[in-house]
Amino acid sequence: MAVKRTPAPTAAALIRPVWVRAVVTALFAVVAIFSQEETLTLLKFSLAGFFVIGASAVWDYAKDVDVVPDSVRGPLAFGAAAWVLSGVAAVFVGTTTAAAVVAGIGFLAMGAAELIAGIRGRQEFVPARDQMVLGGIGAATGLGLLAAMGLDPHGVMGMAGTGVIVMAVLLLISGAGMVHDSKRG
Repeated sequence: MAVKRTPAPTAAALIRPVWVRAVVTALFAVVAIFSQEETLTLLKFSLAGFFVIGASAVWDYAKDVDVVPDSVRGPLAFGAAAWVLSGVAAVFVGTTTAAAVVAGIGFLAMGAAELIAGIRGRQEFVPARDQMVLGGIGAATGLGLLAAMGLDPHGVMGMAGTGVIVMAVLLLISGAGMVHDSKRG
């Protein structure tokens, strides 16, 4: 069976948003892994930064009308909007439980959006396969956060960080693949 590659013009157009999201995701993973004294303030602002900057990268990806099909663009735009709202809400929460709920809803909304985008676009849009995997990881992370709402800030960061580590690895691989595929054409 032949490997399907992303067409060079598509890969070239999507390199920047994929790499921005990969770097932001990796940075959040590093904060989640290596911070020892998590506080509610660190939790709130790291979630807010991750969601808002990540949403910007997803929006940059989804808005490319010439490359990304409508079947993928709509759900990703919804996911980006959900992340912006989650990021803003994270700044204003007053408890760790509320932060876990906001993060859980944000991850679940984007996960569902990426799953839908991936399923709808997998036949016509090669990068949609990445959306399906990211969506599954995001949805699982969101469900985990909602199921474990009683955790302290360290636990919430750990739970979110675990999913984000996997997402970061996938996005870094995807970004490298986009660079490689863009040079083929």
